[in-house]
Amino acid sequence: MPATIGPGTGPRRASESWVIAGLTLQTLGVAGVAAFAWTRLRHQGIGGHITAATIRLAWHSDVHTRAGLVVLAAGAVIYGVGSILTARPYVSRPATLFIAVPAAAVAGLLALGAMALIVALVLTALANDVDVPLDIGSFRRAKRPPRQ
Repeated sequence: MPATIGPGTGPRRASESWVIAGLTLQTLGVAGVAAFAWTRLRHQGIGGHITAATIRLAWHSDVHTRAGLVVLAAGAVIYGVGSILTARPYVSRPATLFIAVPAAAVAGLLALGAMALIVALVLTALANDVDVPLDIGSFRRAKRPPRQ
C-alpha cells in the first residue's frame, strides 16, 4: 500500500481512487442536468436562438414538470454521493461524512448554479443589446430636507 499514510498524519486510505471516483460522479451529476437543460433550451428557442426569456421559460417549465424535478433531484443526489466519495479519505466521523458533506456540496452547487444563471442572463442581455442598468447608486447618505 504505497499510497496509504500512517495514522494521524493524513488520509487513512489511498485517496487517489476515492477522489477520482467522487469527481467522476460529481461531473456526471452536473453533466446530466446540464444536458437535460440544454436540450430543453434548444427545443424552446425560436429559430435556435437562446434568449433570456427562453432561459426563464425553460427553468420554470423544468421545475413544474415531473421529469424536470426527477432530473434535478437525481443530479443533486449523484453530486452529493460524489462529494461523499471525494471526502471519504479525509473525514472520519460518519455523521459529518453522510450529512454535512453532501449538504454543503449541494448548497455549493445551488449557489454556483445561481451565479451561472445570473452570468448567462447578463451575457445574453448584453449580446442582444439590452440596456443593462449597472448603476447601483451612491453610498453617501441622502441629506434631509431643511425643516420649516
